[in-house]
Amino acid sequence: MNIETIQEYLPIILKGFWITVHLFLWSLLFSTVGGFILALMRLSPIATFRWISAVIGWLFRGIPLLLLLFYAFFALPAISRSLMFEPFWAAVLGLSIWTAAYQSEAIRSGIISVEKGQIEASETLGMTKRYYMRRIIIPQSIRIMIPPFIGNAINTMKQTSLAAVITVPEMTLLARQIISEDFKVAEPLLALASIYLLLTTILLMAQQGLERIFRLKV
Repeated sequence: MNIETIQEYLPIILKGFWITVHLFLWSLLFSTVGGFILALMRLSPIATFRWISAVIGWLFRGIPLLLLLFYAFFALPAISRSLMFEPFWAAVLGLSIWTAAYQSEAIRSGIISVEKGQIEASETLGMTKRYYMRRIIIPQSIRIMIPPFIGNAINTMKQTSLAAVITVPEMTLLARQIISEDFKVAEPLLALASIYLLLTTILLMAQQGLERIFRLKV
């Protein structure tokens, strides 16, 4: 293990840093919206919505992310040329769908944890469902959602490394290129692991901050 070699490889790997970050942020955004919609569908009084949401969650939590990435990049264009995506957006699509299936359960668990008595009291006061969900239920449920939500986000951050298999030039792909060219393994992998550890540490710190904020508010 050579520290100077690590310092030499680190700037090369960091060229893919912002691609990794953008891949994570876009996937987190789309998966949060999708997860919220799936959670509301699962809690809907309409049986069809509940069934659709349950099937989607079962399906995409049961399929490995790597297969979803292959499908988004290779299979969809074979079905229709209008479904051809650049590697980056194919990775975002696969990551978003996969993460949304997990985030929907995190969001749903937070909503159902709020006491039913508060819902009944809101309805007795004549509040609409949209109003009491927005002003009463969701604010209280966020505090409970935070740990599993951030846990899923951390998992998504680490899984962005799989985008290398569909040629997204993120950090893992650049590290693999170094290994194939210089035949050195330990140094580039240690540099890569250090960057991912830093990113996940930032997310854990964000979780602690959000928990303190919502503990004070609720």
